[in-house]
Amino acid sequence: MKAVIANGPKDYKLIYDKPIPTIQDGEVLVRVLTSGICGSDLKMYEGSEFYWGIGGRARRGVIPGHEFVGLVVDIDPSIARDQSISVGDVIVAEQLVACRDQCWFCKNGMEHKCDSLVIYGQGIDGCMAEYMIYKKGSWLHKVPEGISPTYAVLAEPVAVSVRAMDRAHLKPTDMVVISGCGTIGLGLIAAIDTFYPDVSMIVLDYFQFKLDLAKSVAKKCTTFNLLDKTVSTIAEIVRKMSGEQNGADVFFECSGSPDSIKAGFEFVRKCGTFVHIGICKEIHVDAPWNAISAGKELTVVGCNLGRNAWPRAFEILQKCDLSRMITHRLPLEEYSNALGLISSGIKVVLDPTLPAPKLFNDSQSSLSMVNHNEKQFKIKDSVAFITCSSHGIGRAIAIALAREGANVIIHGKNHDSPSYSNQGTTMTILAQEISTITNNTQITAVWGDLSTKESVQSVFNHIKYPIDILICCAGENIGSNGINTASESKICNDTCLTTSDSDTKLILNQIFLTTHLVCQFVIPQMIRNHRGHVVIIGSTSAFMGKEKGALYTVSKAAVHQYMRCLATEVKSSGIRVNCIAPGPISTEQSKQNTETKQDVTGRPEHVANAVIQLLNMDFVHGQIIRVDGGEQTFCC
Repeated sequence: MKAVIANGPKDYKLIYDKPIPTIQDGEVLVRVLTSGICGSDLKMYEGSEFYWGIGGRARRGVIPGHEFVGLVVDIDPSIARDQSISVGDVIVAEQLVACRDQCWFCKNGMEHKCDSLVIYGQGIDGCMAEYMIYKKGSWLHKVPEGISPTYAVLAEPVAVSVRAMDRAHLKPTDMVVISGCGTIGLGLIAAIDTFYPDVSMIVLDYFQFKLDLAKSVAKKCTTFNLLDKTVSTIAEIVRKMSGEQNGADVFFECSGSPDSIKAGFEFVRKCGTFVHIGICKEIHVDAPWNAISAGKELTVVGCNLGRNAWPRAFEILQKCDLSRMITHRLPLEEYSNALGLISSGIKVVLDPTLPAPKLFNDSQSSLSMVNHNEKQFKIKDSVAFITCSSHGIGRAIAIALAREGANVIIHGKNHDSPSYSNQGTTMTILAQEISTITNNTQITAVWGDLSTKESVQSVFNHIKYPIDILICCAGENIGSNGINTASESKICNDTCLTTSDSDTKLILNQIFLTTHLVCQFVIPQMIRNHRGHVVIIGSTSAFMGKEKGALYTVSKAAVHQYMRCLATEVKSSGIRVNCIAPGPISTEQSKQNTETKQDVTGRPEHVANAVIQLLNMDFVHGQIIRVDGGEQTFCC
């Protein structure tokens, strides 16, 4: 059978010759219909000490995955008799296996903390395979009629959410803050809305589409995007909303983020309750212990697994439509892509019954997730993001990629950025125009500053798919008076001795820092997917000294060297990184620039064609390609 094997951090492989397991006493063999992936799976893959450190939960060589739905194909007769389960039934098992009645914890109803506890996909084989064994000591549940196997995979995280709700001992008059709108957070919103409809909920996240989904689950909840307001600002709003008690009764931390944990203590009132559900990548996270004890005298509660909550989880799935939580469904062969989608999706599921993509060769007995043969990379149907593509070279590259069949995401600093260069009115209309002239309907427009981590995150909140092709042109054209000037990405009269501090920071931010921050955001996902091409647009100016345009030249030189360092860093990851250095190019802005004294003969399309050629070339990595009509023929 096909199965994913976790050999260690970032060392997962898909094999095709794993024997189908056979049942022993008290076991059930199922054909896996759906395998869910959650944030803890990603943390295990990335090497969290919680899993791989001393005493960690993970075991090398195990099949990962702990959220699953299976079709019974073989069963121990005693289990079939005692639990009324038959071959052909669709069932789930809780993610833990316990001794049931031998240790003190199991005898006292705390089976989820059994002394011999093991978790599917961590200590024993899990569900990223075609078949799996439900072990003796598992708790089994039939999937109710009317719930599909794909939808039923939500039962595990929703059960965790229900147990977190129980741990808080809510009262109908409570106000709660929920941090994190992943599957656990959204399941918690649904659970509270179902069983405590009068509780006031305030929901926090960085992704607007997740907050929108939270509103669809519970219309009365109040949402805040952490990119729009600071934690302190939102905490002050919450305190005002809560009245005399000056804070929320309960804070639910669902993300596992250290920043979220620290923020929680600002939201909760004195003598309130802090419930921590999310699993942190870090083993140790600082907490304000004086505030917990002397300052606020808080009740701090941990929550792990969903023991005793599964029947109510299925009740929630039947009463609430949570199907939109499942954002991606992929075949088993694309497990690495699935892991990469966790940060931009909500619930990503693997379906071993789906056919493998043509990229994979079933005759191979062992295969890393993606074949690294560069010839198999196709521009068509890839997702391409081009920074600063509202005009000029970036716009030409976007059009060229669209004509090649890519799903193109264009970017401008502002919604009306195209108007600055007389190449359109708004980003939305520009996307429509590109779609029309290329006969490609997959054109998306985003806009926003790219010179801070927070603003980059805000832009990528609107991008729901992993990026295969990243073209870094710049953050936006600048000019001495800001972005609406004739000098394309150049500050007028910038020299080493006269350029002001503010102009220096402006051009370094918009040319170098934007490239760095966008690469930091996109490339880790490419590495997880073992797939991606990055092309950074430099300049032939970077190869020589200039009296004017000094800071522009320095910034482009920094971009060139950054590309070389980045290419070295990701060389073994299956990601290609290169740079194209255009010479003088005729654009709408260069035509307006009276300071340009060179005979400009190149066109944006020349650069765009070079990008397409470079993306299609094999075995080219870490190189700078001049596109200047032979203006520079010297070595550098």
